[in-house]
Amino acid sequence: MEVAGFKVGLWRASLPPEGVPTHVHVDSHFVLALDGGYRSLAHDAHAPRDVAFKPGVLIWNPPGVEHSDSFDRPGGRFLSVSFMPPRGVGQGDPALLRGYRESAAARLLVGRLSRLAAGDELAVEGLVLDMAGAVLTAAELDEDPAPEWLSRAKELIWDVCVQAGLEVRQIAREVGVHPVSLARRYRRHFGCSPAAAIRIARADRAADLMARGVALSETALRTGYADQSHLTRDFAAIYGVTPARYRTAFA
Repeated sequence: MEVAGFKVGLWRASLPPEGVPTHVHVDSHFVLALDGGYRSLAHDAHAPRDVAFKPGVLIWNPPGVEHSDSFDRPGGRFLSVSFMPPRGVGQGDPALLRGYRESAAARLLVGRLSRLAAGDELAVEGLVLDMAGAVLTAAELDEDPAPEWLSRAKELIWDVCVQAGLEVRQIAREVGVHPVSLARRYRRHFGCSPAAAIRIARADRAADLMARGVALSETALRTGYADQSHLTRDFAAIYGVTPARYRTAFA
């Protein structure tokens, strides 16, 4: 599937190693190998080049990497995330990612994609931006050292959070930065991702309407949720109770 310019998916390798030709990607991509036996050019002191990886390895391939990564046997499962990087990102070598933040986001992304429902696109976008923000540097993103636009982004999120299908890249476009820059700096300054901020603002708007007796179906429609089920999932994740239970506190 494609979400906000990112191509994400859960796949099974269909070819044996000898059947995978050497190829070059013009885009950047992550691979989370969910089964063992994955082989990649990425390596470090704890992972020699000639050793197949165990399940759970996360690999980052910058643009221009030439490789023939594969599993030892067909059928290996993996998560892939690919996107065109900002202009400042140059070619580089494949890298093993061992940081908690990007690994946690990748694993949460597997869960999201395995049970994707209407309205989950924003959560998927937020997880991918967290992964990209962990590997792209401030120099590659040409980040302004004095991000005045962050305050504008925060206010804008509250103003437009009820817009159905709102994506982080729309906020980034309005304040004139790359979505990964927005995600990095927003988390650093405000303690959460812009995708999470949108979901929180949307839930707060819904809480206000529900406390005033607006029906759940109407609340979902007026606050940008895909449907009432989407409202229930997101609201429960943020407030810790279902909308129906929340409403009883104000009866």
